[in-house]
Amino acid sequence: MPNDAAAKPDQYEFGPFRLDAASRALYRGAEFVPLTPKAAEILLLLIEESGHVVTKEQLLARVWPDVIVEEGTIANNISALRKAVESSEFGTDGPIATVPRRGYRFTAEVRQSSASAHAAPVALQSPPITDRDTILVAEIENRTGDPVFDGTIRQALLLYLAQSPYLEILSDRRIHSVLGYMGKQSAPVTGEVALEVCQRAGAKAAITGTIFAFGDEYLIGLQALQGDSGGILVSEQARARGKGEVLKALDAAAIGLRTKLGESLSSIKLYSKGFHDLATSSLEAVKAYSTARMQLLLVGELACIPHHLRAIEIDPDFASAYSALSIACANIGQTQEAIQHMQKAYALRERASERERMRIEGSYHHFVTGDKFKAIEAFRAYQHAYPRDAMGFVNAADLAMELGQWEKAVAASQRANALEFNAPSASNLAIALMALGRHEEARATVEDALARGLDVFYLHLDAYQEAFLRGDSSTMKRHADAVAGRPTEEDYLLAAQADTEAFHGRHARARELSARAVESARRAGATEMSAVWQAEAALREAEIGEIERARDGAKAAFEAFKGRDVSCLVAYVLARCGETKDALRLAAELDRDHPQHTNVQLYWLASIRAAVALGAKDWKGAIDALEPAVAVELGITKPFEGGMMIPPYLRGLALLGAGRSDEAKAEFMKIVERPGVIKNFVLYPLARSKVA
Repeated sequence: MPNDAAAKPDQYEFGPFRLDAASRALYRGAEFVPLTPKAAEILLLLIEESGHVVTKEQLLARVWPDVIVEEGTIANNISALRKAVESSEFGTDGPIATVPRRGYRFTAEVRQSSASAHAAPVALQSPPITDRDTILVAEIENRTGDPVFDGTIRQALLLYLAQSPYLEILSDRRIHSVLGYMGKQSAPVTGEVALEVCQRAGAKAAITGTIFAFGDEYLIGLQALQGDSGGILVSEQARARGKGEVLKALDAAAIGLRTKLGESLSSIKLYSKGFHDLATSSLEAVKAYSTARMQLLLVGELACIPHHLRAIEIDPDFASAYSALSIACANIGQTQEAIQHMQKAYALRERASERERMRIEGSYHHFVTGDKFKAIEAFRAYQHAYPRDAMGFVNAADLAMELGQWEKAVAASQRANALEFNAPSASNLAIALMALGRHEEARATVEDALARGLDVFYLHLDAYQEAFLRGDSSTMKRHADAVAGRPTEEDYLLAAQADTEAFHGRHARARELSARAVESARRAGATEMSAVWQAEAALREAEIGEIERARDGAKAAFEAFKGRDVSCLVAYVLARCGETKDALRLAAELDRDHPQHTNVQLYWLASIRAAVALGAKDWKGAIDALEPAVAVELGITKPFEGGMMIPPYLRGLALLGAGRSDEAKAEFMKIVERPGVIKNFVLYPLARSKVA
């Protein structure tokens, strides 16, 4: 066999095995076979000299140069090699023969090949993956016996690869959705399951691998498999001396993988932060983060929060954990906590991938400053940089809904769904379709999402509201029952049922259900949402003229929690109840604390000031105060899924007071003509009564 290094092949195959010459990585089919560095070097030498005797002197010179070793060292390594390459194809003696008093000879037939031989037939210069392809990061098998590595290496790899603009990674949300269609939501994403996910999701390749332990040394083997056939495209390995070096070793393996998959060296150089700078240097923090992500998919936001908290307790500089924690809190109405965690993520945003940094900046303006227009600008830049990432469009749709730009919300949601059908994008699309009166499409969207196994409370809430619009009480009950007993979730459906009762004038029953929503949220530790439901119930009481109930409910809500959303609701209720001094004091605090917040400035402060003017019979003052609200009044009233449409209702009342009845009717008709926006909120029947 020629010894000219320039002529040596990339890979050697023998029996079911393949040895990568550069990395010394051994595979049996698609399975990585761990070898110590010395054993791997011995195997390569034996293969290079296949059919010839390799003497002990040759082994010592190649594997242990300038080192004195004990007599049994070579024999021990040969023994380990023989166990690693056992196969029925080689018979009982295996491929490594002992030549007495001389050395060893490799007896199996050796085939030489290049790495491209294992890829799909393509032009010689074509990379295995292009920047138009999607890849799946499957499970990384843990064979160390240490549970800290369960799910951790895969999550670390996801965080690392996310910084690449060349690789588009199939998201966990998309994987979960595909598994739901397959009826295998709890199945590990390995082997045939991984390949089926690739085929269903249109992924070109699946990255898989294994981590092994040899005493204090760890070996990570990674390989990219063809998504259609399971054939190996490329492989890479790295070693770590001690547990603390594993993430650094993964950095090296991931860089090698990115290079072999076709990413340019300039791209890798620009986007290759080490894991310490990209996320965290703590395996335990990554483990907690990984557990949180899995709990989010399988159980929901409440279940993931303790694990994210654990991740940032271990590493207070883990930006991605703060960001994920903030979004989880926001999704269950814990707005103040979402703000605090996003502020921390924003301060640490340089310790994240470029993609995560841009997402954090958009979310910071969405959650913290509340400047919806800056948030839209940030997510537009995100969409331009990462046009195949659905979450940029999900966030754009959410912002469009807050501004009442419903056609834009539908377009962004449809774009998101085309990229990745997930629960947030499905919910946004359903809400926007309902707002536009496209109820059948909304129903089909929600039913499709639930059929895919996306069993999240806000999809049940969407289904409840869509059924309400059709007067389908049995479907409403079914979806309310679906989340009964689920902490931080059932309160949303209880509050929705309370609104329905009030809508139909059954106020005693509405009060009972609101009290249950308040108690359910309080019991689950969701203090903010508990206060929100109490304040919303007080708002209903104020609008139907139950002033004492409204005043008492608003003050109780404010005593329970003094966050931004509660303050907006309470200040408005107090204004409607004639508590002008307290209402204006709270309004001044909101103005001072949230100068950039679009909805606070344009919607709530306008409504509070208009309500005060109405109480004083200052009709023109009320109408003028509501002028800024025109830009947002037909959108969602956060933290709710529907639009309360308070500004047009108040404007209608002011115009009636001013004797301008035709103009007043036009304002009330804004509400009556948009049942899919306001849904079951009490202002709809009140507005309808004004134009009857």
